[in-house]
Amino acid sequence: MSTKRTPQLSSRPHSLTPVVPDRFAPVLAELAEVSELFRAADKRLYLVGGTVRDLLGGHTSTAIDFDATTNARPDEIKRLLSGWADAMWTQGEKFGTIGARKGDRVYEITTHRAEAYHADTRKPDVEFSDAIEIDLSRRDFTINAMALELTSDSPTLVDPFNGASDLMTRTLRTPLDPDISFSDDPLRMIRAARFIARFNMNPVPELVEAVKQYKDRLEIVSAERIRDEINKLITVESPSAGLWFLVETGLADNFLPELPAMRLEHDPIHRHKDVLTHTLAVIENVHADANESFDFRITR
Repeated sequence: MSTKRTPQLSSRPHSLTPVVPDRFAPVLAELAEVSELFRAADKRLYLVGGTVRDLLGGHTSTAIDFDATTNARPDEIKRLLSGWADAMWTQGEKFGTIGARKGDRVYEITTHRAEAYHADTRKPDVEFSDAIEIDLSRRDFTINAMALELTSDSPTLVDPFNGASDLMTRTLRTPLDPDISFSDDPLRMIRAARFIARFNMNPVPELVEAVKQYKDRLEIVSAERIRDEINKLITVESPSAGLWFLVETGLADNFLPELPAMRLEHDPIHRHKDVLTHTLAVIENVHADANESFDFRITR
């Protein structure tokens, strides 16, 4: 049985905020040509995801992924990009995604989507949508559920779930009820640990409780996907807060039981009360560059 998720927007009104600070200029310039293609066809194009979050957080480099969403359907996206892009690929077309390359720049443009999930898998059935708010509601966290509208007269931030405010206050929450978000895609629970560590964020109580309730849903996630998410966590500059989150919520019991087991071992040599506290203190003091270049295979 599948469930279609429709966002409840009444408690968090749709926010449209002009965004024209100078630091956005280089990225907007990179997107000007492709934006004009959609504007001329009376279609809307939005920059989405981590790029918008990082722009708001002060990251100004143009060496970023250009992930966008649009109300144009895949056939229309292909038609608009044809003749402009140097190359185009359609492997993700059934999910609404068309990839393109222009010079050295790669773009992924996806039709607005709504999703229906089944209880035994984190892979949804995809339905196309005309509403940006519905598309944003399926994102993992509010800080990633913002969009920069590129085809209006001036760039506009679409923020129906108050992600900009959450980014400023370092608050981690989900666009929909966390029970829905984590039941639909349990991998988001481990991703929460990474964002807690990477951005020094504070999860709201209802998010923490939902993780404790749905931690066993990780059984529907492949070991490879869990491994990849953990690798991303342990290579952030200060991963210990995220690792503590995995232990405190019981998530680690499902894939790394040795970690919480360290709490039962006393640390007789160092000043910490248990081996887990000592281990996380060591991890915290390992330089991020060392983490990023470390190859776990050489320790075998």
